[in-house]
Amino acid sequence: MIRIVRISLALLMAGLLAAGCLGGRHAQRQALAQKRTFVPLAGAAKPFAPAPRAAAVKVRAFRALPPFDARAFIVRRPGGEFAADFYNGWLAAPHELIRVQATRYLEASGLFAAVYDSASGTVAPLGLEGLVTELYLDHSGAAPAAVVALRLLVLDERTPSFTVLATHEAQARVAYTPGAPAAASEAFGQALTQTLEALAAALAEAPGLPR
Repeated sequence: MIRIVRISLALLMAGLLAAGCLGGRHAQRQALAQKRTFVPLAGAAKPFAPAPRAAAVKVRAFRALPPFDARAFIVRRPGGEFAADFYNGWLAAPHELIRVQATRYLEASGLFAAVYDSASGTVAPLGLEGLVTELYLDHSGAAPAAVVALRLLVLDERTPSFTVLATHEAQARVAYTPGAPAAASEAFGQALTQTLEALAAALAEAPGLPR
C-alpha cells in the first residue's frame, strides 16, 4: 500500500513538473511574440548650396556608450534610473543602424564631395567616425521624450596618425505620446534627424577641412 502511494505521488509530481514546464514554455513563447523591433529612420537631408563643402569621406565604425549599446530600448525612469524595455528594441546594434542612417543623410546633404562606406575599397582623404553618447526614452518627467546624442569625428586619412580635423556633438529631444506601437521609434527618428542636421551644419562651418 505504501509503495502504491509513493508511486502515485511520484507520478503526480512528474505531471505537475511537466505541466509547469509546458506552461513556462508557452508563456515564454507568448512574451517573445509580443516583442517588437524597430529601425531609427532619419528624415531627408537639406542639401547644402553651394556643395560640396569638403572632400570625399569614408564612414568608419560607430560606437555607443553603455548602456545605450543594448539592442533593447533603454528607458530613463523617475529618479534617473536606466532600465531595458523587454518588449521593444532595435533590429540590430543601435550604433550600426545609426551609422547607416548617418551615411545616407550625409550623402544626401552634399556636404562632402562623396561619401563611401567602410566596406568600399575606395581611398578617401577624409574618414568619419561616430559615437552615440545618449539613446534612450526619457520617462523621468511629465512628458515622455526620445533622446539622441551623437558625436562625429572627421579624420585626416592622408597621414599615418589619422589627425582629428573636426569633432562636434549634438543632442535632440522629441516628445511623443505613448500608445501607438511605433510612437517611440518615430520619435527616435525625428531626434536623430535633428541631431544629424545640427552636426552637418557644424561640419560645414568647420575650418581646416580639405575641399
